[in-house]
Amino acid sequence: MARFDETSSFGAQRASIVTGSRTTLQIEDSILRMVARPVPEEMFGSETLTRLVEEMWMCMIDAGGVGIAAPQVGISWRLFIGSASSILPSTVFVNPEVEFHGEASVLGEEGCLSVPGWRSAKVLRHSKVTVRYRDMDGGSHVETYEGLAARVIQHEFDHLNGKLFIDIDDSPEVDDTLRRRAMRAMAEMEDRMKARSEADA
Repeated sequence: MARFDETSSFGAQRASIVTGSRTTLQIEDSILRMVARPVPEEMFGSETLTRLVEEMWMCMIDAGGVGIAAPQVGISWRLFIGSASSILPSTVFVNPEVEFHGEASVLGEEGCLSVPGWRSAKVLRHSKVTVRYRDMDGGSHVETYEGLAARVIQHEFDHLNGKLFIDIDDSPEVDDTLRRRAMRAMAEMEDRMKARSEADA
């Protein structure tokens, strides 16, 4: 999820081993529409998982975000990270399960590192969520989040299920270059996934 204000150049000289660059995958990449797989049990406590998470932090910080999910860096695992000053402590969520409290009734602003330039203040979310997740060593945790922290959690969790915030953007249709390009990219992505599904049948 894109950050609201703060930016950082931390680690700017290092390229990600995951993406080969310091940028995240964008909506032209069909992996963003796939349902991610659980992180394998043998990965807990491994150097592989540690390195992946380190690179995710670097990509997120360098891009000025408050959260990033593994599919955004090309890894289809159920894993995301988040950090938003005093609102959301820096946390790694592995194989998370999210319980949504009440109805989705709160409109708020969101952006996404995978949809550069598109922001909306009319994205509907739940005001409170409870997350059951594991840490990098396999330990189990349960935490409840509200407000902006809950919004970040929901945004990143959607990435694990192949969803983007623009799918629930309730703002009026705006005929601008960015949105036209985004919608074309999404259509191309859906066509590729359909063709792949038919080929596998």
